[in-house]
Formats: sequence, structure tokens, C-alpha cells
Amino acid sequence: MREVNVLISLYPPKHLSTFPAYPDSCAERIREEFPGIEVVSSKNQEEHRRELPRVEVLFTWRPSGQDIQQAGRLRWVHVPSAGVDHSLPRELTESPILLTNSRGLHGVPIAENVLGMMIVMARKLHDCMRFQLEGRWGRDDLMRAYPTLSELYGRTAGIVGLGSIGVEIAKRAKAFGMRVLATKRDLSGDLGLTQGWVDRLLPSEGLPELLKESDFVVIATPLTPATRGLIGEAELRMMKPTAFIFNIGRGPIIQEAVLIRALKEGWIAGAGLDVFEVEPLPSESELYRLPNVLVTPHYSGIGSGYWERATDLFCANLRRFLRGEGLANLVNKEMGY
Repeated sequence: MREVNVLISLYPPKHLSTFPAYPDSCAERIREEFPGIEVVSSKNQEEHRRELPRVEVLFTWRPSGQDIQQAGRLRWVHVPSAGVDHSLPRELTESPILLTNSRGLHGVPIAENVLGMMIVMARKLHDCMRFQLEGRWGRDDLMRAYPTLSELYGRTAGIVGLGSIGVEIAKRAKAFGMRVLATKRDLSGDLGLTQGWVDRLLPSEGLPELLKESDFVVIATPLTPATRGLIGEAELRMMKPTAFIFNIGRGPIIQEAVLIRALKEGWIAGAGLDVFEVEPLPSESELYRLPNVLVTPHYSGIGSGYWERATDLFCANLRRFLRGEGLANLVNKEMGY
């Protein structure tokens, strides 16, 4: 195994200042598994900058253009997120440097969050929490809301973007007895249909059909130029007035101002949102105060064992890199995922 320098720069970045830093135990595990390489885990930006000129492999949150320029020996960048919309500076996209993401790492906690949101909204548990805090029974309110007091069993879930996260959502939706539709840009690589998790797999152009048929629409596609603003007025008006929409992809995929109007005017029954156009979501946003909205603070991909799973994935790819093999989760830098 040839020598190579690896820099792990996973100290909490500004956009995730309270996120747990990469554990020393995980860095030590990489050193133990790869005794022939040098692994440096930087604790701050100063250490990060000092080490950059020597590294061939960089494991970091958001590589900057300055990082790429300074790291003259860099051959591979790995990020711990599935989305790479913040990890594609021009200096990286125009270089031969490989970029991989952590697709598959977040599927289980995100899927559990989505099903939790579905249950909360369908069974109006968020209203029950409000009634509890107000010290009132609230049953009459729930009876008056009967048309939108729903169940998951027998309903249709529509997943926009059947990647690894979408498949995990589909698995759990089927366990609840739901019918599952999904769209996928490339239908040549079947991720779920043959396993019985998806009843109908549609091309991207099948989005209108999915929206019209679904009772629960889940946005699980990455943010790219093609998906920015994908869900606007025309799309929301295609949905049933009893349907719910959930976004765990990226905020700008849904046109937020139009969504707020749809929620206020009753085009759709409600929404569960973990991502937003601007994050943190400003305190003046109407989304906080709409009774048919569940807001969560872009945390759905996080769960216990996160860094351990991230280390498993990175180590598997590092073995491939050292053997000169193709890397898993390789990002098409032009497509943006």
C-alpha cells in the first residue's frame, strides 16, 4: 500500500456550528486500518490551511475554491453529505480532482423522519400537541377536520427522486401498506422496483402524473439547475386538496412563497418541511405560524452513529482509491450529483 496523505477537516463549520465534531476515535480507527498512510485531523481553519499543500485526499464539509488552489497535490475530495450543491466551486468542477459524497449514509434517519412527519400530519398529532399545551380536549376540532384526518394504509406516496434516500422512504411506506410511485431521471438503474418497494417508476417527465395521484408527496431529489424551483404554482395546483407535501431534499426545489399561498388558500392539506430557501428559517417566516405546517430545522439526516457510518463509507472508498479502483458515490460534477 503506497503512502498517501489524508486530511480530515470536519471541525464544525459556520453553517453547522453546533454539530458534533469528528471524533478522535474515528480518525484513530482510520490510522489503524491504514498504517501506511498519514492521517491528519484538523481542529480549526488554521490547521486546515497549514496541511492543505501536502494532501492528496481531503475529507471535509464544503471545499472552497481557495482550498483547491492551495492543495496542489489534491486528487480526491470526499464530503459527509449527500447533497453537493455547496461543494462545487469552479476550481473543483474545472479540475480533474475526484469528488465523492456520502449518499446512503442518511437514508435511514431521513426516511424515519419522513414517515414520522406523515403520521403527525395525517393523524393531526401536531394539533393534539397544541390542544395539550392549551389545556383543552380538542376532539370537536378534529371531527370538523375529518376530510383531512387521514391514514397511511391504502394511500399513495409519491417520491420525487428515487435515489438511495428515496428507496429507504419507499421501504417504510410499503411497510405501512401504502402504494408507492416514484420519479427517477435515469430509469436504467432500478433501485427499488424489482424489490417490491415501488409500484410504479416514472421518468422525470412523469411528475404531473405523480402529483395528481399521490396523497403524500415527498421531495427527495438533489438541488441542481434542473430541479431549482421544480415545484411551483402549476405543480401544487395539480395535487389533491387533501394531499400533503414533504421536503427533505433542498429548500429551493419548492418555490416557498407559492407554497405558503397554497397552504393558506387550501390548495393542499399541509406540509412537512426540513429544508428551506433560507436557512436558518427567518423568525418572521409565515411557515412557523401556519397550523397545517410542520417545521423541522434541517436535521433529518442526523442520528446516533452518524460519524461511525461516515467513517465506514470513507474507509471503504479509501481502499478503492489506494488500489487504483473506481470510487463509489462518485459525483458527476457537471450534473451536480
